[in-house]
Amino acid sequence: MVDHLADARRVAEVVAGELVAAGARAVVLVGSVARGDARPESDIDLVALGDGPAGRLSVRGGRQVSVSWRTAEEVRAAFRRPADAGGVVPAWCGAVPLADPHGEAAALTAEALAWDWRLVDAAADAWVAEQVTGWAEEVHRLVGQSDGGGARAAAVQRGLLAVHLAAILAVHHRLRYDSENRIWDLVADREGPQWTAAQDVALGVVPATAAEMSAAALRLYALAVRRTADLLDANQAAVVRLALEVAGNPLGRW
Repeated sequence: MVDHLADARRVAEVVAGELVAAGARAVVLVGSVARGDARPESDIDLVALGDGPAGRLSVRGGRQVSVSWRTAEEVRAAFRRPADAGGVVPAWCGAVPLADPHGEAAALTAEALAWDWRLVDAAADAWVAEQVTGWAEEVHRLVGQSDGGGARAAAVQRGLLAVHLAAILAVHHRLRYDSENRIWDLVADREGPQWTAAQDVALGVVPATAAEMSAAALRLYALAVRRTADLLDANQAAVVRLALEVAGNPLGRW
């Protein structure tokens, strides 16, 4: 029986050698193969330090390989961006170096290990407030599509809300996740049964009608607002308040 993890590592090492030959200053393995919990169908995720195409997919040895080129400063910039830090920092904490002749990957891993959400607290709060306010537009669209618009458009709008609101609250709760697939579970654990029930309906985890799914997505928005209300300035609060009124105030008056 083929050891799929060992096979993935062999493929990763071959590709890493090619990336170094193409000018990469370092290559690290991240993601599920680096963590050791990859499935046979999992991607092999590599980060090449240097100037190159932002992202490239290929098939090697029957495995899908994802290569992302980043300069060291681009990685450090991601550490400072609230939207990215929760996933990028853990990836670099667990990065497996495949080639690092100049020690650049080791330096980035050391910075990731020393990183703390407190380094970007103010930026994180501002980003959360901006995002919660910005998604008010999707609330208006969902209500419009649900009240005689298009069924497909309504499905898209409620899906967008259910997907993206969890990512916003992940930053609000200062969560770290070694896989983007865990965001919805981690946020559900933090938010509790009201959020979890609404999320499961909006995402189609449990059987529900289209109307019930749309109502659940609007409830998620209201819950996100209630959680983050103290971060909103007066203008943001006015935008959000109108969106909740348009949605029928899913949690009552705010």
